[in-house]
Amino acid sequence: MKKILAVWAILTISLTACADHHQLVEYSDLPAQAQVFIQKYFNVTDVAYIERERDGVHHEYQVHLKNDIEMEFDYQGNFKSIDCQVLKVPTGIVPEPIINFVQTHYPNSFVVEYVVGYRHLTVELGTGLDLIFDLEGHFIRIDD
Repeated sequence: MKKILAVWAILTISLTACADHHQLVEYSDLPAQAQVFIQKYFNVTDVAYIERERDGVHHEYQVHLKNDIEMEFDYQGNFKSIDCQVLKVPTGIVPEPIINFVQTHYPNSFVVEYVVGYRHLTVELGTGLDLIFDLEGHFIRIDD
C-alpha cells in the first residue's frame, strides 16, 4: 500500500510540474520586444493565442495567429522563428542576403519558415527545401 501511495504522490507531483511548463498568457504578458515585432509585421487582432513554455530557467513564448502562422520568442522577446505554413514570410523578417540568394537560385519559390539558431539560420522554401546559412547570411548547404 505504501508503494502505491508513493507512486501516486510522485505521479501527481510530476503531472503538476508538467502542467506548469505550458501556460496560455495574454498579449500584454509578452516581452516588449516581441510585442514590437508583432506590431511591425502583423495586426495584434490576428493573435489567436499565446503560450508560455518553460525552457530550463527561462520562458519561451509561442505566438499563434488566426491564419496558422506561428512565431517563437525567447524570454527577452528576441525573435527565434516563424512558420507561415504555406504563406510567404513577411518582407523584412528574413535577412536581405538570404532573400537575394533565394530569388537568384530559386526564383519560383519563396520562404515559408525562418529559424534563427545559435550557429546558423535556416529557411524552408515553399517547395519544402531547407537551406542553411551562417549568421551573416552566407549560404552553407541544402539540409536533407
